[in-house]
Amino acid sequence: MIGFDLQEVERISDEQKLLGKIALDSEKEYIQKFKCDFKMRVAALWSVKEAVFKALDVTEGEISFKEIELCHKENGAPYVVLHGKAKDRLESIGGKEIHVSISHQKSIVGAAATIEK
Repeated sequence: MIGFDLQEVERISDEQKLLGKIALDSEKEYIQKFKCDFKMRVAALWSVKEAVFKALDVTEGEISFKEIELCHKENGAPYVVLHGKAKDRLESIGGKEIHVSISHQKSIVGAAATIEK
């Protein structure tokens, strides 16, 4: 299964509020390391989580944003760790792992999520 999402960076009116709604502490710490492009990084986080929702084929409210954790390898490559209902959903559909990719320009970010079975 594949999920994809695009976000307009300027659509975010209050990045701190959105970050509080969707981010785990580890994600907040990672984003805070970058003083520039803060709003773009929040949009990218949101886009990744939306892409994962779509790949998992869940409806709004079924899984919390905070059950999907965006992490980064030493080389900066993104990956996700699922918790709670998100992890249960992946297992119930026979998924082993979710691969993610993020791309961004000044005004738009996109993310793709693919489930490996």
